[in-house]
Amino acid sequence: MTAETPIGEAKILSSKTRFVLGGICLLILLLLLAGAISIPFVFDSPSLRYKLGFKKTLLRTGQIFGTVAATLLLLQLVLSARLKLLDRIFALNRLYIFHRVNAVAVGLLALLHPLLVFSTTDLSNIPVELKYWPEAVGGFLLLLLWLVIASGIWRLFLDIHFDRWWLFHRIATFLAAVLMVLHILFACEIFEQGLPRTGLFMISGVYILFLGWVKVKPLLRNKAPFLINSIARAGVDAYAVEFAPPQKTSFRYTPGQFAFITFRSKNLSSEEHPFTISSTPTRPENLLFTIRCSGDWTNQIGRLQPGEKAVLDGPYGQFSHLAAGLHCELVMIAGGIGITPMLSMLRYMADKNDERSITLIWSNRTRKDIVFADEFDELERNLKGLRILHVFTRESKEAGGGGRLDEDQLDTLLQDCSRQSAVFICGPPVMMAEMRRILPKIGFSHNTIYWEKFGL
Repeated sequence: MTAETPIGEAKILSSKTRFVLGGICLLILLLLLAGAISIPFVFDSPSLRYKLGFKKTLLRTGQIFGTVAATLLLLQLVLSARLKLLDRIFALNRLYIFHRVNAVAVGLLALLHPLLVFSTTDLSNIPVELKYWPEAVGGFLLLLLWLVIASGIWRLFLDIHFDRWWLFHRIATFLAAVLMVLHILFACEIFEQGLPRTGLFMISGVYILFLGWVKVKPLLRNKAPFLINSIARAGVDAYAVEFAPPQKTSFRYTPGQFAFITFRSKNLSSEEHPFTISSTPTRPENLLFTIRCSGDWTNQIGRLQPGEKAVLDGPYGQFSHLAAGLHCELVMIAGGIGITPMLSMLRYMADKNDERSITLIWSNRTRKDIVFADEFDELERNLKGLRILHVFTRESKEAGGGGRLDEDQLDTLLQDCSRQSAVFICGPPVMMAEMRRILPKIGFSHNTIYWEKFGL
């Protein structure tokens, strides 16, 4: 690859490699959790010496919950750091889902920790004194954790703007990590000295270094921005934005992947958003994103100008036909602008003269919502095995409309397709959930259904 054509095809990990690497990651996590669980057993605290029977069990269980909660809280940074290796193994959208689930687990364990610890103590005899500030720090930490969790779960319901929530989330999670270390150091007798205290300082140091690296990465990307080559309409409410990468910068991707884009434009705020790459790595002269105007921010996309800059972070995701093998029959179900990863795959397959059977079901509101209509006609001519079936949800039956895809309609449209086909679904979340529910009912295997739901 030369400096003049720094865009190209990335290699995708085989399912066997992902399974092995995923197993190694899981083993590391289990070892970390086993270490956290063993601390109250190996390093007996003075408090346990004065407890007997059930009270001793409650106190030790509370300590275990505390050490496990601390371990999982530090894991949150790893899950949200957009590590390319973890994305190749698990896919970024799954890591973010686990990040949310793990947050709730941390909150519950952190809540149970003081309940169990204090259940063995007569709180009426504990005076309110300054020397108990570590316990107060723990109480504030618990409140902060649940504020972070609640704001993340109910952000849309509470109508909190993403940028404001994201700023609060970053500050609050860092503060939570600091408070957690302070609480452990000064409230827990186990960490007063010896190996546990030394280990906590070492882990804190690693966490700070890793956090610093996570914060430095965006600064490095800012030094090598992409330039907007062109911006053109791709439909009634969609734009195709073409980028030229900076010199001596490699951007290798797999058809179907996505990237985060931050535009440096006087006409558009510098919010970061994920978009699917709609070009193909077989044509290294351009990098194309197709963006539909569907909100306050995306409605301003048309105001971008050629020559303006953008920072790209990616590529990410495993939503690619290459993950399903080179020869299996393909079924693609797209809703609206969810066609973009399929467009990347079809462009790639056309350039590779792929002759396999491909059935594309594309649902749009009306015919006017179709993007790149002429190119899809050309793709259907050039790809011998491609069959495109349009569904229009807001057209009359006389005009070719059929309403939303349901089980009977989908079964009819796919009656000639092998039930061993690899099925790719991309579209609105409700539609994807419905397709994933219907497809197994009409004979397709759960194991061959690919979908990617991404949201921050």
